[in-house]
Amino acid sequence: MSDSASPMQLCLAADHYNRYPGELVTFFLQFVAPEQTGTSLQFAMPRVLKVESYDLPDGIPISLPVVTEAGQDLVILIPLEKYFNAGQQYEIVVRVRINSFYFDHYLLVEAKLLDAETNPVASESVQVAVLGKSKYLEFLPEMYGNDDFTSRFLMLFESFWKPISLQIDQIENYFDPDLTPQEFIPWLSSWVGLPVDNNLPVNRMRNLLNQSMYLFQCRGTLYALRTTLEIYTEGEIDIKERRANNFVLGAASALGAAIALGRANQPDSISVKMRLPQAELARMQFSEEMYRHKMTEIIRALVPAHTVFDVNCDFYTEQA
Repeated sequence: MSDSASPMQLCLAADHYNRYPGELVTFFLQFVAPEQTGTSLQFAMPRVLKVESYDLPDGIPISLPVVTEAGQDLVILIPLEKYFNAGQQYEIVVRVRINSFYFDHYLLVEAKLLDAETNPVASESVQVAVLGKSKYLEFLPEMYGNDDFTSRFLMLFESFWKPISLQIDQIENYFDPDLTPQEFIPWLSSWVGLPVDNNLPVNRMRNLLNQSMYLFQCRGTLYALRTTLEIYTEGEIDIKERRANNFVLGAASALGAAIALGRANQPDSISVKMRLPQAELARMQFSEEMYRHKMTEIIRALVPAHTVFDVNCDFYTEQA
C-alpha cells in the first residue's frame, strides 16, 4: 500500500509471504533517489526478525546502513544524499531470519523515503504471515495436533515442498498465454502447432497464442492473414485481393485456343503492403530485404497453395 506518491518511486516485495519460525525471508526494495537533499531510506520491521545480510548497489559501502531499535521495531536507516544520484533507480536486498514463537501471527514490514525533516515522501509495506503449526498436521490423527516435535518435524518437509505445492495450486496459469512463464511459451505453442519465432517480442507471441485457435479455424482467409500480420509486425497492413471480375460466360461467348478468359486478370493473387517503423528493423537486426523475405515466408504458410502474392514493406522514421 503506497501513499500519494507514484508506486515507481518506492516498491517493496518479499520472496515469501507465508513462513514458519526459523525460516529466511528476503525483502526487495526498489526506489528512485529523490531530488531533495538530506533524504534517507528507512526500513522498519519487528525485532523478532534478525538481519542476516543485505545487498547494496555497487559503490555503496556496506557500513552505510545504520541499525537502531525503536520500541518493538528494528530500523535500518540509509542516508541517500552522498552515494545515491537523484532520479536514478536502485535496488536493495535485505535477508532476515524469523525468530518468533510457534503460534500464528503476522509481521508488518515497512519501507519509507524520508525528507530532510524525516517526513515520509513515499512508503510501502508488506505483511508476512508466520504459521505456528505445520499444515500437514491436518492429515494426521488428532492426537498429534498438539505435538510440538511432530509439528516442527513436518515443517521441514512442508518448507521443502512449498514451492512445488504453489506451482500445483497455480497450474491453470501455465495454460494461459498471458500468464504462463516465458520459458513455457514454446511448450504451450507446440500444443496448437504454432511455430515459435525467437525474433518475436514476448508480448506479440502471447497475443498470437491467444488468437491461434480462431486463426487456425479461418486459416487461408483474408481475415486470418491480416490479423496474423498485424500481430506479428504491429504495423499497418493493406491487402488487395484480385479476382476474375470480368470472367463471363454466356450464349455469345466463344472459347478456343486463341481466346483468353477476361482482360488483364490476375485471379487468385494478392498484394500485401506493410507500413512499419524503422525501429522494427533495428529490433530484429534485419535489412529491409531480409525483413521482406521473412514476411514472404510467413505469408506463404498462411495463404492457399495456388495463391500468387507480392509483398511490399515501407519503413518510416518515427517522429521523436
